[in-house]
Amino acid sequence: MKVKILSIFKEEGEIKKITDKIKDYSFDDFFKHEHFKFSLIEKATDEKILKEIFPKFELIKTIELRENEKKERYYSFNYELNDGTFVIISLVLDKKPSMIINGYHISMNYKQFEKSLRKNYRRKFI
Repeated sequence: MKVKILSIFKEEGEIKKITDKIKDYSFDDFFKHEHFKFSLIEKATDEKILKEIFPKFELIKTIELRENEKKERYYSFNYELNDGTFVIISLVLDKKPSMIINGYHISMNYKQFEKSLRKNYRRKFI
């Protein structure tokens, strides 16, 4: 399914506005979409890592607002870990129940990832 990035939030205040919507929820409060379950297997990600990282909002470096072909919107939270790698957790917040549609750990260096985002989507950064 084709997905486009609408905005990329980098400023601390903008990130806080979005994380304030989920600060009272735990990882287990979210419905897990079938794609999420498939992605865990496909990308060999341990769900325990995602559960542990989820509430550590101070590790979030950027949040992407994305939209798919069906005009459904979701946020991808990009957490930079201490070793320089990163975790992405994607949430749909405007549907009931709110759900996790994707989540995985990437061994790539986060700073390289953000550099690529800036190169390809510089006008989307807020």
